[in-house]
Amino acid sequence: MKYLQLTVQGDVATLCLNRPEVRNAFNDEVIAEFTQAFAGLGAREDVRCVVLAAQGQAFVPELT
Repeated sequence: MKYLQLTVQGDVATLCLNRPEVRNAFNDEVIAEFTQAFAGLGAREDVRCVVLAAQGQAFVPELT
């Protein structure tokens, strides 16, 4: 994956968004990667929890 980093420890998966240069904003590629990652994680019997995280200071830009 280009923008997501996936780690699994025990029964917890962590999906970390890695686009800090644009404050981790979503685009079509990021959405496709999340869709693929969640489909894969949903098929795993060993993962019981998914944590969403992001690199940098923001998860997504603040909407005003």
